[in-house]
Amino acid sequence: MAFSGVHHFRMKALASELFQFRIGELATMTGVSTRQLRYWESKGIISSLEREGEQDARVYNYTAYVTVAVIKEFLDDGYTLKGAVKKTNEHQRNWQVLHDVMQNAVQDVVLLDETPAVDLGFFDEEETQRLYARIDENNKVKYSVRPWAGYAESIE
Repeated sequence: MAFSGVHHFRMKALASELFQFRIGELATMTGVSTRQLRYWESKGIISSLEREGEQDARVYNYTAYVTVAVIKEFLDDGYTLKGAVKKTNEHQRNWQVLHDVMQNAVQDVVLLDETPAVDLGFFDEEETQRLYARIDENNKVKYSVRPWAGYAESIE
């Protein structure tokens, strides 16, 4: 097993702040019209990113995407816009915790017994064992704890 220098690039995949979408893309991804998005922005429900230079097109981040998508689901379930926004805001803290745990826990993707697995870091305080997760043939998450030898075989 050998350490891979591509770990840094893999971790960027979890850096949701890097994801940015133009208003048309956000509308297509969520099924919410650009007109609605502009209205929601005027009401402070969502906000576009500040852009440098003379670029006028609205650009939104991943947080705005999740907010819009969830509000849309609540609207589709019969909530008013006010109710959908309230329910969405109630869930925001939980999503932030999930995001933070995933971004900080995932260390790498490695091969264990010739099967891809996610390295979730040290399992014990002594830092002698690592926790790994993989998906089995039934699409279930399976965990394993393995002794840590100071390196892992990264998938390249």
